[in-house]
Amino acid sequence: MKKILIIRFTSLGDLVTLEPTFRAFREFFKDSEITFLTSGIGKGLFADSGYFDEFIIHKKFLETVSCLKNKEYDLVINLQCNRPSHFINLLVSKKKTINKSFNLFQKMFGIKVHSKSAAEMIKLAGFDKKVVDEYFKKDEGFIKLPTSKSELFTKNNEKKVIAISTGTSERWLSKKWGLDNYSNLIAKLIENNFEIILVGSSLELEDSEILLKKYPQIKSFVNKTNLTELKNLLANVDIFIGNDSGPTHIAAAVGVNTITIFGSTDIKHCVKFMPYTGIHEYLKPNEEIKCHPCYKTKCPTNMECMQSIKVENILEKIRIING
Repeated sequence: MKKILIIRFTSLGDLVTLEPTFRAFREFFKDSEITFLTSGIGKGLFADSGYFDEFIIHKKFLETVSCLKNKEYDLVINLQCNRPSHFINLLVSKKKTINKSFNLFQKMFGIKVHSKSAAEMIKLAGFDKKVVDEYFKKDEGFIKLPTSKSELFTKNNEKKVIAISTGTSERWLSKKWGLDNYSNLIAKLIENNFEIILVGSSLELEDSEILLKKYPQIKSFVNKTNLTELKNLLANVDIFIGNDSGPTHIAAAVGVNTITIFGSTDIKHCVKFMPYTGIHEYLKPNEEIKCHPCYKTKCPTNMECMQSIKVENILEKIRIING
């Protein structure tokens, strides 16, 4: 049995979009023991996927090196290709390394290289070109995070369910549509007989508490799920609505229809333009907002971009999705 180490730490969106690559690795290395050196996010997304036999959580360089020092691998596949991942790889006992892009020398000297596809990496591992090409010819390449039954939420089929996340990361305040906007949207959705659930992390707790007091009929799972539980929960809803942030990618990756609200960032990052199943719509500031996209983490004025997006715009997108 071959032992393989796959390295990829960040980020949530990138880890989600690597799902077809991980799926292909499992298919070709089905008789191998695959260890995934990743972040807590990576484990949360793929713990129940069956793609990996072991997870090692990378937090600090020395801790990771210490964890790996007595292990031996036949192959290391470095999908991260930054300096820390290369230095870790240097200290790992292995027979062969495949880098997705830069090796350490190329990274240190800024030499541009071709980023390898999953098929190219699998061929470099020694698999027959014809067999590999046949697999990727049949595989449509859709991103499909594996899910299991949710212990927290099951749809009752009497109402369509919309999941909402009001927040973003602490750094990207400029991506927030705003609590008042979401509150007004929820009021309209309740009027239209939708069931509403809130999802998010501790960053959205204050929003959740305010909305629950105003709308006691909604359910909140904010700060009550890990990533594995979140993706399994989202697999039960009909539509996810949120800002340009990680949960949108998770929802799309479990096959849920999404509506993404863009402010400071460009719509080119939208899940609509990535290989997800489902229907994916987006909203962006109106054409009069000339500063969009600014990529500023905090708006220097009054969030004019987000204020130009109205509740009715969201409702229209819901009507499009519902046909």
